[in-house]
Amino acid sequence: MASSRGTARDRGSEPSPGQRRIAGFAAVGVTLAVAFAVATGTSQASENCDGLDAAVGNNLAFIADQLVFPDELTEARIANRQAVIDQLEQRRAAAGCTGEVEVPDADPNAALNGGAAENCAGLDGAVRNNLAFIDGQRRNPDAQSEARIANRQAVIDLLEDRRTLAGCTDEVTLTPGG
Repeated sequence: MASSRGTARDRGSEPSPGQRRIAGFAAVGVTLAVAFAVATGTSQASENCDGLDAAVGNNLAFIADQLVFPDELTEARIANRQAVIDQLEQRRAAAGCTGEVEVPDADPNAALNGGAAENCAGLDGAVRNNLAFIDGQRRNPDAQSEARIANRQAVIDLLEDRRTLAGCTDEVTLTPGG
């Protein structure tokens, strides 16, 4: 006696409602996985190894200048710069940067400006750049935004210390549109 239960082949390859449901869930799962992978990949793209390497190099150059042309604030400036470098190294590691950043030579022209004095305009620009990054993370948050914002806020705090040591008095705010 033949079975009354047929297979999909017997019914003309028409999938059952259960099979359609499973296929639908699988499609949604794949779509979500791809969206997550793209979002994770694009959020990591915001950390540029070349930029991070340059920032570390700039801070190393500043420290080298301070060692060649010390003054009464050298120790505090070096401590601040080292803390910034530590933060940058954490960001380099998180971004997968593997290149070694070399210590550049001291700037022989730094003595002309009373040693490696801080530049308020440069410090203000660095604060603004970090504020813009934080603003972008708040506007378009992802799973890493909270950690990135905390990291950038720590950098801003160090920059503010450097601004104080340099005698910078203007308030730095994020300008509309950037």
